[in-house]
Parts: sequence; C-alpha cells; structure tokens
Amino acid sequence: MVEQKFVAYKCRSCGRVMNPKHDRCLTCKGMEFDEIELPKVGKLVTYTKLYALPQGIEALPPLTLGIVDFDGVRVLGQLTTDEPAIGMSLRPVWGKIRKLNDKDIYGFKFEPVS
Repeated sequence: MVEQKFVAYKCRSCGRVMNPKHDRCLTCKGMEFDEIELPKVGKLVTYTKLYALPQGIEALPPLTLGIVDFDGVRVLGQLTTDEPAIGMSLRPVWGKIRKLNDKDIYGFKFEPVS
C-alpha cells in the first residue's frame, strides 16, 4: 500500500490552515490553497465515545472519536484506543474507517505513540 501523507491546506490569501480541505477559506473566503504536511505527532484535546454507531461502522461499541491538535490545526477522527487521556500523544495511521454501499472507505485514524 502507498503511504498516505497527512496534510492540511493553507489559504494563500490569509494563511489559515485547515483540515479537511474546504472549497473556500473559512476566514477570508479565498479559493486557493497550498498543501502542507502536518507534524507526525499531535496531542488529544478532547474525545467522546459513541455507543449507537452509524451504519457501516463495523467496530464494536464504543467507537472513540477525538480532536487532535497538530501545531494549531485540529483534526477530528477515530481513535484506536479505548482508554484515551486528554493531552496524550497520538499519530495518524491510514486504515479502513467504515464500509459504505459495500465499499471500504479508508482514512486516517489516530493511535497512541508508545
């Protein structure tokens, strides 16, 4: 499998950095962005556990979601640990997120740094 880059998008007009990418900058409505690579490790800001899972999620409940800060860019995603702690170090890993219309959907999850 090809390694996936963990990136964000920097607005050319105002410099705001976002992940995921939007059609327009959330600050200035600019439409031109540069792709920038994010740090390899981030810190957990907050998390929640879902017990009623959406269709297509094949994991057993609870599904743990978190917001991870990568030098000021906050990214929402699934956590691979059932025992999260605010401030813990996490790294992005590419993997299967869910199944949608019988198709596997891949994206980044966040796993603890050991």
